Amino acid sequence: MRTRHVLVALLVVAISLAGTASLAGAAPNESSCWGQASQAFARDGLMGEHASSFETPRLGLRNLARALHDQGVLDDDSMQSLGAFVADELGYEIEACE
Repeated sequence: MRTRHVLVALLVVAISLAGTASLAGAAPNESSCWGQASQAFARDGLMGEHASSFETPRLGLRNLARALHDQGVLDDDSMQSLGAFVADELGYEIEACE
């Protein structure tokens, strides 16, 4: 349980450093979940600077998705899975993530 809290905390930090991602058109696709979720996170003030804008290297969202998958938290290492996980953990209902 503590590991899950640490992972969620890391995820929230990564999101706050990630920047705003745009929605990719109207047709559902693999990135729609992350796009819609990040739009909601940005609207609510949970997004910040992109990981590459810092002097100290950051994990980055794609690498975070891979790490969460490797630890068995995500079913796969896609941004779709990461978006669904974060949305669920923060209590968001994102249409493209369902």
